[in-house]
Amino acid sequence: MWMRQSYPTGEQLANAVSLIGSSIENEKSDAMFYEWLINNVPNNIGEKARQDIIKTITGIKEDEQMHNKIFKSMYKQLTGNEAPIPMEEEFVPPANFTEGIIKALKGETEAVRRYRTIMSGLPDNSYRDAVFNILTDEIRHGILYNYVYTTTIMS
Repeated sequence: MWMRQSYPTGEQLANAVSLIGSSIENEKSDAMFYEWLINNVPNNIGEKARQDIIKTITGIKEDEQMHNKIFKSMYKQLTGNEAPIPMEEEFVPPANFTEGIIKALKGETEAVRRYRTIMSGLPDNSYRDAVFNILTDEIRHGILYNYVYTTTIMS
């Protein structure tokens, strides 16, 4: 049976703040990944489909950049401190475009789980609403990556 509890607990809030900090991504590495995807869309799918995929990935890239800014701002508001700077990661390109899309799709799926946990630990609706919007973007991104995957492998 479900029991109502104080929302959130101190432990949930601390966990949410920690997850927000770890969700702030290495922008340089991410930008390189998205640029790699955009520059490696297969040519054998037709120019119209190719341009649509480039537009789709560019839109996802812009969404992710906005999410990063929102999380940085939220972290600052909740802690009074600047968000931690992620460790610089060396960009290792995927073996091929399909592997890159699979990696991106898995990343979106994991983000949905993480953001759901963050939402449950936030102190008021304005924070939860912001994370809900990000979470639904991640679901939409997963759907879009499925479209990209299907379009490229069916060609």
